[in-house]
Amino acid sequence: MDNTCSKTKSLVTFGTNIYVHMVFLFTILSLLFIFVISKMSEKALNNEVIDMLNENILNQYSYGLDEAEKLGVKTVLKGLPLETLSKYYSGEQQARKLNNDKVFEMIYMCVIIFIIIVILVVVVCKLLCFDIPIKRILVENIIIFSGIGLVEFLFFYFIILNYIPIEPSYIIEYMLSEVKKKLLS
Repeated sequence: MDNTCSKTKSLVTFGTNIYVHMVFLFTILSLLFIFVISKMSEKALNNEVIDMLNENILNQYSYGLDEAEKLGVKTVLKGLPLETLSKYYSGEQQARKLNNDKVFEMIYMCVIIFIIIVILVVVVCKLLCFDIPIKRILVENIIIFSGIGLVEFLFFYFIILNYIPIEPSYIIEYMLSEVKKKLLS
């Protein structure tokens, strides 16, 4: 009996290459999301809310009201439980943290499962005496995804982060209209 392995069928190599390609893509997108996008989007949202407050509400208070109106606003604000509200909203909300932790856990589990499947496919092919050029497949995918990863990062950094999906003034306008409805009805 001959112990030499046969050349792998091109369909097996092609399928393995596609699967490794998908694993690389999912892993790179996951890492980009975990270490860059999630942090940058959180920071951008926080900055946007702070800017809206400073530029719209506080400036409006300083420039748009006469002294009697300012005194009325101060009186209303003094009557609000601002310390209680501040304590309630300070820090990270537990539900948000739990949700985001589960999202990250799911990402980690998927990456681990995908990598285990790649290893199993390679081992099974070796046991079945199929010669998969796994080193060539890995090198090709590393080269491809280095370029793709750079393009995606640059696209995100220079285009997506500069996109404004909603006018900041709309949020303030909506908030003020809801306050008017609740307080004046």
